[in-house]
Amino acid sequence: MTEKNNQLKPLTFFNVAALYVGTLMGAGFASGREGWQFFGVFGTKGYMGLMISGSLFMIIGMMVSYIARKKNTQDMGRIIDFTDSPKVSAAIGYLMAGILYTIIISMSAAGGSFLNQQFGLPQAVGGLLIVILVIITVLGDFERISKIFRLITPALFAIDVLLCIIVMNMDIQQSGATEGFPVSGMASTWHFAAILFVCYNMLGMIPIVGEASVKAKSQGHGIFGAAAGGFMLFLLTLLLITALRKDMAFTNAMDLPMLAYAAKISPVANIVFGTVLFAAIYSAATSTYYGFSTKIKDGPKKKYILIAGAFIGFLCGLTGFNTIVAYLYPAEGYIGIVILLSIIINFIKTWRENRGKTDNDDE
Repeated sequence: MTEKNNQLKPLTFFNVAALYVGTLMGAGFASGREGWQFFGVFGTKGYMGLMISGSLFMIIGMMVSYIARKKNTQDMGRIIDFTDSPKVSAAIGYLMAGILYTIIISMSAAGGSFLNQQFGLPQAVGGLLIVILVIITVLGDFERISKIFRLITPALFAIDVLLCIIVMNMDIQQSGATEGFPVSGMASTWHFAAILFVCYNMLGMIPIVGEASVKAKSQGHGIFGAAAGGFMLFLLTLLLITALRKDMAFTNAMDLPMLAYAAKISPVANIVFGTVLFAAIYSAATSTYYGFSTKIKDGPKKKYILIAGAFIGFLCGLTGFNTIVAYLYPAEGYIGIVILLSIIINFIKTWRENRGKTDNDDE
């Protein structure tokens, strides 16, 4: 490990899993909006798609962890690029940074949708608050992000799971249609939607899981922590989809459906889940914006670029969260398919190069 990495307390299996989950558990994920758009609208066939995506979350996380650990790199380009060409790796890294930047747009939009649905505040208020929190955290670098995620992710996950179980056991009648919901034109079949769901979510995971794995106690902590994180994401999505099927028409009409269900339970549940959801929006926005920040050259201008970039993303996010989930996410999923194939090739190549070698730091 490098001297810089040894200055930080090595991360455990649980820490790596928490960082993986925290990166993906944004507004769309925690509220069930993404699960409904990519799985729920396909009815029972959506469950088959979920099985595919759950397996891929685990496998891809383990691959990213292995590559990062063996190459001792946190660089997105080197984790993805199988050619080992500095120019190709740099180009891929900057492409990834551009993609990750768009997530600050969707998360600021989600923050706006949240406060608008919860309190009737203008969309701009929630988006602006998310952007400010993200800037404060990202300027503190990976160590600050890691500490925050290790604290909040377990609580977010547990509360979301609990709410799903409560909703599944509520006496709720279907208020409208139970099929025929509109699907995204870019993800029109359940199997392709499942792959796209993983591919665009994977983009935000790569820099965080890669860096967490390099800073893990051992290769085993990194790889199996990533596998555990992928399984937790599968489990949460399964519970979310099942809960959201209680009233499909109601679910389909809501920007943040689980928040709407929490309001049906009680005012207290609404406040608790609202807090969880806002924290989830913040965590996803922070992790992906940190990934974007790693490709900006260090120096006195870096913080000003990050601040300006975040506020520009906020302005773009005023287009609305539902629109972004339906169109921007699937488009990024197409790019993610190419990146996924490259990661698979890079993993096979890295595994062959290291087969039979002894890992001294993992003893």
